[in-house]
Amino acid sequence: MFEFAKTFFSIIGDSNVNKQQQKKLYFVCGNEAADLDSIIAATVYSYLSQQLIAPNESTTSSLYFPIIQIPRSDLYLRPECSYVFNQCNFSALDISQLLFLDDVSPHLNQLSSKNYDVNLILVDHNKLISPWDEKFNDKIVAILDHHSDEKLYPYLNDKCRQIETVGSATSLVVLHFKNDWEKKISRDDDENSWYAKLAKLLLAPILVDTILLDESKNRVTNKDREATQFLLNVLKIPISTRENFTSKYFEEIQNVKLDVTHFSNIDLLRKDYKEWDLNTYKIGVSSVYWFLEGWINREDDDINKLIDSFKSFSIKMKLDIFIIMMAYNHKDKGFKREFVFLSKDDKDNIFIRDKFTQQLEKKLQLKRKSLTTNVDHIKFYNQEDNSISRKQLFPLVNELIFTTNL
Repeated sequence: MFEFAKTFFSIIGDSNVNKQQQKKLYFVCGNEAADLDSIIAATVYSYLSQQLIAPNESTTSSLYFPIIQIPRSDLYLRPECSYVFNQCNFSALDISQLLFLDDVSPHLNQLSSKNYDVNLILVDHNKLISPWDEKFNDKIVAILDHHSDEKLYPYLNDKCRQIETVGSATSLVVLHFKNDWEKKISRDDDENSWYAKLAKLLLAPILVDTILLDESKNRVTNKDREATQFLLNVLKIPISTRENFTSKYFEEIQNVKLDVTHFSNIDLLRKDYKEWDLNTYKIGVSSVYWFLEGWINREDDDINKLIDSFKSFSIKMKLDIFIIMMAYNHKDKGFKREFVFLSKDDKDNIFIRDKFTQQLEKKLQLKRKSLTTNVDHIKFYNQEDNSISRKQLFPLVNELIFTTNL
């Protein structure tokens, strides 16, 4: 079904310059965390564009490629992604046809030449990241995202710049193609084999990111609901069984996603990681689906072993501030969050650390944990405001950095 890698490498290896100039190449880039939402949004945006949009073009030949912004070898850190693709009847060959960062990055110099008509579409983020930002900042033609708007690329009009605080970026992808997909369904005498496969694939990140469309979690919007209902219609799930179908699918994905105890400490920290360069500070944030007590227990009940891993990762990434946001389901108390703050260990950072954490404690309702450590530049908290995930954290941190003279 997918032939992204096959097509890409045939273009890269073709020396016929005139032939390449006749093609418009669209790279649909997910974000650097490469979670379920980002991977599926980029993949399906590319496939639906090729199926529904490209055939209607009369003068150019457009080709769409999803870019998964991690090395191919790191996909194992996201077992829920492989699980969902398998559940939707995509083969290992299909997954091998996805394009990863290490597939494309060796060819960026070649692609930046005048021989190629390269265009970028950003999904699940709205600021171009490395290594693309070195040569392709003026090549962005569209954005579909649900994070805080960094207000870049003002040359894009509203139609090409869709940034909305929906629960899942995949919902925006679904609604972007909904009308064209419905028209194709109405025209086709026989149902295309990819309809149900893609619909179930798209449904997964929407259910996960909105926590099963749960109103109480303050994540779901009307657009997420609209996208979900459309996909369930495509899947032809009877209304009477939809709740059971979505609940079962969600629980299966969560069980795979939350089984993280076999990963090393460093793998857990880099599994779902993002960086922000704000003012003169480099801030890294890891999202980890585990609880602190269980993590410490795995380290022979020695919290300092765990701290050593945090410090090692922070130093490797050259961070000024390292934040670990932990989330888990408590058997009695339900969904809970924990928060770890680690700053660079130097005297110049003491004032920054204290001033910054004081403000964060108020914003996130952080309650200090009573843990004995041999490090004074790390703090552990219970996060009382469960509604704030990393997506909501960015605008708060951005505001603190620029308004408190850090």
